[in-house]
Amino acid sequence: MSRWLSLGLMAEGVSDEPFLRTLITRQVEDLLLAKATGPVDVQPCEVSVVRITAAGAAEAARELAVEHTLLFLHSDEKERAKADALAAEVRSWARESRAAEPVVLVPVRMTESWMLADRQAIAVAVGGADLTAYPYQQPADVEKAHNSPDHPAYAKRVWQAIAGKGHGGALDDSMELLAQHIDLDILGRLPSYQRWLADTEHALKSKGFL
Repeated sequence: MSRWLSLGLMAEGVSDEPFLRTLITRQVEDLLLAKATGPVDVQPCEVSVVRITAAGAAEAARELAVEHTLLFLHSDEKERAKADALAAEVRSWARESRAAEPVVLVPVRMTESWMLADRQAIAVAVGGADLTAYPYQQPADVEKAHNSPDHPAYAKRVWQAIAGKGHGGALDDSMELLAQHIDLDILGRLPSYQRWLADTEHALKSKGFL
Protein backbone atom coordinates (compact mmCIF):
# COMPACT_ATOMS: atom_id res chain seq x y z
CA MET A 1 0.00 0.00 0.00
CA SER A 2 1.35 3.43 -0.92
CA ARG A 3 1.74 6.21 1.62
CA TRP A 4 0.11 9.60 1.07
CA LEU A 5 2.30 12.73 1.03
CA SER A 6 0.94 16.25 0.68
CA LEU A 7 2.84 19.46 0.01
CA GLY A 8 2.11 23.08 0.93
CA LEU A 9 3.76 26.29 -0.24
CA MET A 10 3.74 29.80 1.16
CA ALA A 11 5.49 32.10 -1.30
CA GLU A 12 6.73 35.65 -1.15
CA GLY A 13 4.90 36.78 -4.28
CA VAL A 14 2.12 35.53 -6.53
CA SER A 15 4.41 35.59 -9.58
CA ASP A 16 6.65 32.96 -7.95
CA GLU A 17 3.89 30.41 -7.50
CA PRO A 18 3.35 28.85 -10.98
CA PHE A 19 7.02 27.88 -11.28
CA LEU A 20 7.63 26.86 -7.67
CA ARG A 21 4.51 24.77 -7.05
CA THR A 22 5.27 22.65 -10.12
CA LEU A 23 9.00 22.42 -9.44
CA ILE A 24 8.44 21.40 -5.79
CA THR A 25 6.10 18.56 -6.73
CA ARG A 26 8.43 17.36 -9.47
CA GLN A 27 11.56 17.46 -7.31
CA VAL A 28 9.91 15.68 -4.39
CA GLU A 29 8.67 12.97 -6.75
CA ASP A 30 12.19 12.64 -8.16
CA LEU A 31 13.69 12.23 -4.68
CA LEU A 32 11.10 9.65 -3.71
CA LEU A 33 11.59 7.69 -6.92
CA ALA A 34 15.30 7.47 -6.22
CA LYS A 35 15.30 6.90 -2.46
CA ALA A 36 11.87 6.14 -0.97
CA THR A 37 11.49 3.12 1.28
CA GLY A 38 8.20 2.25 -0.42
CA PRO A 39 5.53 3.56 -2.83
CA VAL A 40 4.33 7.11 -2.17
CA ASP A 41 1.32 8.96 -3.58
CA VAL A 42 2.38 12.61 -3.90
CA GLN A 43 -0.43 15.17 -3.97
CA PRO A 44 -0.11 18.38 -6.02
CA CYS A 45 1.42 21.27 -4.11
CA GLU A 46 -1.18 23.55 -2.50
CA VAL A 47 -0.33 27.26 -2.42
CA SER A 48 -1.38 29.56 0.40
CA VAL A 49 -3.23 32.73 -0.57
CA VAL A 50 -1.28 34.49 2.19
CA ARG A 51 2.15 35.92 1.35
CA ILE A 52 5.05 35.03 3.61
CA THR A 53 5.63 38.74 4.31
CA ALA A 54 2.00 39.36 5.33
CA ALA A 55 0.98 40.16 8.89
CA GLY A 56 -1.04 36.95 9.16
CA ALA A 57 1.68 34.67 7.78
CA ALA A 58 2.30 32.74 11.00
CA GLU A 59 -1.35 31.84 11.51
CA ALA A 60 -1.77 30.91 7.84
CA ALA A 61 1.39 28.76 7.97
CA ARG A 62 0.08 26.84 10.99
CA GLU A 63 -3.24 26.22 9.24
CA LEU A 64 -1.42 24.94 6.14
CA ALA A 65 0.92 22.81 8.26
CA VAL A 66 -2.00 20.92 9.79
CA GLU A 67 -3.13 19.79 6.34
CA HIS A 68 0.20 18.77 4.80
CA THR A 69 3.31 16.64 5.27
CA LEU A 70 5.87 19.21 4.16
CA LEU A 71 5.44 22.99 4.16
CA PHE A 72 7.74 24.99 1.89
CA LEU A 73 8.37 28.59 2.94
CA HIS A 74 9.71 30.66 0.06
CA SER A 75 11.35 34.04 0.08
CA ASP A 76 13.87 35.99 -1.96
CA GLU A 77 17.34 36.24 -0.47
CA LYS A 78 16.70 39.62 1.14
CA GLU A 79 13.75 38.18 3.11
CA ARG A 80 15.50 34.98 4.23
CA ALA A 81 15.36 35.98 7.91
CA LYS A 82 11.56 36.05 7.77
CA ALA A 83 11.38 32.62 6.15
CA ASP A 84 13.84 31.16 8.68
CA ALA A 85 11.95 32.68 11.63
CA LEU A 86 8.61 31.40 10.36
CA ALA A 87 10.06 27.92 9.83
CA ALA A 88 11.39 27.90 13.39
CA GLU A 89 7.98 28.99 14.70
CA VAL A 90 6.14 26.30 12.75
CA ARG A 91 8.66 23.65 13.81
CA SER A 92 8.31 24.60 17.46
CA TRP A 93 4.52 24.62 17.27
CA ALA A 94 4.49 21.31 15.38
CA ARG A 95 6.16 19.55 18.32
CA GLU A 96 2.82 19.82 20.11
CA SER A 97 0.74 18.86 17.06
CA ARG A 98 0.75 16.45 14.16
CA ALA A 99 1.87 18.90 11.50
CA ALA A 100 4.09 19.46 8.49
CA GLU A 101 7.86 19.70 8.59
CA PRO A 102 8.78 23.21 7.35
CA VAL A 103 11.40 23.62 4.61
CA VAL A 104 12.84 27.03 3.73
CA LEU A 105 13.22 27.66 -0.01
CA VAL A 106 15.41 30.65 -0.89
CA PRO A 107 16.96 31.02 -4.35
CA VAL A 108 19.97 33.32 -4.50
CA ARG A 109 18.69 36.80 -5.39
CA MET A 110 15.20 35.73 -6.58
CA THR A 111 13.17 32.90 -8.10
CA GLU A 112 14.12 34.08 -11.59
CA SER A 113 17.68 32.91 -10.84
CA TRP A 114 16.45 29.31 -10.88
CA MET A 115 14.12 29.91 -13.82
CA LEU A 116 17.01 31.12 -15.97
CA ALA A 117 19.45 28.29 -15.23
CA ASP A 118 18.45 26.04 -18.16
CA ARG A 119 18.56 27.94 -21.45
CA GLN A 120 17.23 25.03 -23.48
CA ALA A 121 14.20 24.60 -21.22
CA ILE A 122 13.37 28.29 -21.62
CA ALA A 123 13.42 27.91 -25.41
CA VAL A 124 10.94 25.02 -25.10
CA ALA A 125 8.64 26.57 -22.50
CA VAL A 126 8.41 30.23 -23.54
CA GLY A 127 6.84 30.68 -26.93
CA GLY A 128 8.77 33.11 -29.13
CA ALA A 129 11.49 33.61 -26.52
CA ASP A 130 14.33 35.83 -27.75
CA LEU A 131 17.47 34.43 -26.14
CA THR A 132 20.03 36.41 -28.14
CA ALA A 133 20.90 38.50 -25.08
CA TYR A 134 20.90 35.57 -22.62
CA PRO A 135 23.95 36.54 -20.54
CA TYR A 136 24.90 33.39 -18.63
CA GLN A 137 27.71 31.14 -19.85
CA GLN A 138 27.29 28.54 -17.09
CA PRO A 139 24.26 27.69 -14.91
CA ALA A 140 26.02 28.92 -11.76
CA ASP A 141 26.40 32.36 -13.38
CA VAL A 142 22.75 33.08 -12.62
CA GLU A 143 23.59 33.22 -8.92
CA LYS A 144 26.42 35.71 -9.19
CA ALA A 145 25.89 39.06 -7.50
CA HIS A 146 24.12 41.40 -9.90
CA ASN A 147 22.37 43.75 -7.50
CA SER A 148 21.49 46.58 -9.85
CA PRO A 149 18.27 46.33 -11.88
CA ASP A 150 20.19 48.07 -14.67
CA HIS A 151 22.80 45.30 -14.90
CA PRO A 152 22.35 43.23 -18.11
CA ALA A 153 22.58 40.00 -16.06
CA TYR A 154 20.11 41.09 -13.35
CA ALA A 155 17.84 38.03 -13.20
CA LYS A 156 14.45 39.75 -13.14
CA ARG A 157 15.46 42.02 -16.01
CA VAL A 158 16.65 39.05 -18.11
CA TRP A 159 13.48 37.06 -17.44
CA GLN A 160 11.21 39.99 -18.30
CA ALA A 161 13.10 40.54 -21.56
CA ILE A 162 12.50 36.89 -22.46
CA ALA A 163 8.98 36.27 -21.18
CA GLY A 164 7.38 39.59 -20.24
CA LYS A 165 6.32 41.26 -17.00
CA GLY A 166 3.79 40.46 -14.30
CA HIS A 167 1.88 37.21 -14.01
CA GLY A 168 -1.28 35.52 -15.18
CA GLY A 169 -2.49 33.88 -18.37
CA ALA A 170 0.14 32.78 -20.87
CA LEU A 171 2.99 33.96 -18.64
CA ASP A 172 1.90 31.69 -15.79
CA ASP A 173 1.53 28.86 -18.30
CA SER A 174 5.10 29.47 -19.48
CA MET A 175 6.41 29.37 -15.91
CA GLU A 176 4.60 26.13 -15.17
CA LEU A 177 5.80 24.59 -18.42
CA LEU A 178 9.34 25.69 -17.63
CA ALA A 179 9.17 23.94 -14.25
CA GLN A 180 8.05 20.78 -16.04
CA HIS A 181 10.95 20.86 -18.52
CA ILE A 182 13.84 22.39 -16.57
CA ASP A 183 16.75 20.00 -16.06
CA LEU A 184 16.94 19.10 -12.37
CA ASP A 185 20.59 18.16 -12.77
CA ILE A 186 21.34 21.68 -14.04
CA LEU A 187 19.48 23.20 -11.11
CA GLY A 188 21.50 20.90 -8.88
CA ARG A 189 24.65 22.83 -9.84
CA LEU A 190 23.36 25.94 -8.09
CA PRO A 191 24.45 26.30 -4.44
CA SER A 192 21.08 27.63 -3.27
CA TYR A 193 19.28 24.74 -4.98
CA GLN A 194 21.70 22.24 -3.43
CA ARG A 195 20.87 23.63 -0.02
CA TRP A 196 17.11 23.43 -0.62
CA LEU A 197 17.43 19.90 -2.00
CA ALA A 198 19.39 18.78 1.06
CA ASP A 199 16.83 20.38 3.39
CA THR A 200 13.96 18.72 1.49
CA GLU A 201 15.64 15.34 1.68
CA HIS A 202 16.20 15.82 5.41
CA ALA A 203 12.51 16.70 5.87
CA LEU A 204 11.42 13.60 3.97
CA LYS A 205 13.69 11.48 6.15
CA SER A 206 12.28 13.05 9.30
CA LYS A 207 8.80 12.03 8.15
CA GLY A 208 9.96 8.48 7.39
CA PHE A 209 9.68 8.59 3.61
CA LEU A 210 13.40 8.06 2.88
